[in-house]
Amino acid sequence: MAFWSSLPLQFVLLSLVAFFFKRYRDRRAANPQGLPYPSGPTPIPIFGNYFQLPKVAPWETYEQWGKQYGEVVHMENLSEHSIIINSAKVANDLLEKRSNKYSDRPPLLMLNMMGWDFDLGFIGYGPRWREHRRLFHQEFRQAAAQRYMHTTLGKAHELIRRTLESPDHYLDHLRHFGGANILAIVYDYHVKDASDYYVKLVEKATVMMAESQLPGASAVDYFPVLKYLPGIRNYAKEGLRLTVEMCDYPFNYVKDRMSRGEGQECMASKLIERLQASGNTNPEDWDTIRCVSGAAYAAGADPIVAALGVFFVAMVLHPDVQKKAQEEIDRVVGDDRLPNYDDRESLPYVEALYREVLRWRPALPLSISHATTEEDVYEGFFIPKGTTVLMNLWAIHRDERTYPEATKFKPERYLNPDGTVKDNYPTSAFGGGRRICPGRYFADTGMWAVIALTLSSFNFSQSKDGTGHNMPGRYGDGMISHTLPFKYNMGVRSEKHAKLIEMTANA
Repeated sequence: MAFWSSLPLQFVLLSLVAFFFKRYRDRRAANPQGLPYPSGPTPIPIFGNYFQLPKVAPWETYEQWGKQYGEVVHMENLSEHSIIINSAKVANDLLEKRSNKYSDRPPLLMLNMMGWDFDLGFIGYGPRWREHRRLFHQEFRQAAAQRYMHTTLGKAHELIRRTLESPDHYLDHLRHFGGANILAIVYDYHVKDASDYYVKLVEKATVMMAESQLPGASAVDYFPVLKYLPGIRNYAKEGLRLTVEMCDYPFNYVKDRMSRGEGQECMASKLIERLQASGNTNPEDWDTIRCVSGAAYAAGADPIVAALGVFFVAMVLHPDVQKKAQEEIDRVVGDDRLPNYDDRESLPYVEALYREVLRWRPALPLSISHATTEEDVYEGFFIPKGTTVLMNLWAIHRDERTYPEATKFKPERYLNPDGTVKDNYPTSAFGGGRRICPGRYFADTGMWAVIALTLSSFNFSQSKDGTGHNMPGRYGDGMISHTLPFKYNMGVRSEKHAKLIEMTANA
């Protein structure tokens, strides 16, 4: 973030000493029995491991720390305790079996200054979180999510039509799909082009949110006094403006259309109708459904787009996998129609490919941080109350004990010898414990549709740079790790496929 370079160094140095000396002393007193903490890099007094926090691809550094120090790595950041989970066993032991202790979220001042305390994903564990999750679950549980499959399939058809028109902009088309799909489902708002204001709004808001969430990215979370600096205030103010607009504008759009008797049923309209039918005029309850709708809007686009970017890179880099999936689609679906959800069980290799996308390069490599609500002891190690808990999906999904040849993209790892799909869906890609993503079934149907339709219709291949070398995909370092633009070759498989795309999109 550009404004960090303008921080007055003298102000920073003077402000931290008194404040963090007290916090350091208090933290030392939190473990009166003197039990050992999990192993980790050696901290320095007061600052702890703050200056060792990686700024680039932190999940890779944490994976190496896991190999050096163990499956649970301990850090102290200015006396704040954190642990990094680097194995599926530990994640299950703590986040699942002890979910009553590990379901909170750490307080993140910068995120709250930007207005993201409305979001279900960041609300602390308690009654408010349970109420938001209950409303969210009504619309996105597995059975309910099936109601939206027709809309999602239609938006996926629009995606491949746009790709047919301009294949060089496939990543842009994925972003358009992510925004268009969730806006239609949550607000009955139908996006017309890639420059749509609501699509750009959620992109900008979530980018700023992601920047504030990487460990070490926001010094305000460790030095609260910095919130008074003009550069930080202005940054947070802009983030807050985007967040408020993201929640208010589309929600008011639905309310206005309902007042005129217009529009189709959507998630927001159903929540509004239930509240109106109950005669409830409590402003807090109205704000709750505004927040729940806004959380769905924010979460329903960016992670899906990031995962589909991984699919795109995987197919460019692995033409053999691409060809095998296309052969299965051709054999099962034929060439007179496009695949749909009814074909899913008959396309085991495509299913395995999709699952390998979730594993190979998780869209949220560090998931979203948990926090402990009380102290705990795990395998003799002390974990204080209020500890931030990072689930390193990057390391978990690259554990050779679970995934042999883990760095390779191998859909076959999800198939039985007879070609049927194993019962090993990588659920961890959606988080863990009670904080697992409640919209995972919606995300699942959207990603599968795009993958199946894209494979059915297009060929991918690597492009060469000026020296004749292949140009691989690259990824960003944000909390949500997106594929960065790169050169590639992509084209429709045949003229017949092109006509089929046009016919389906216009149906």
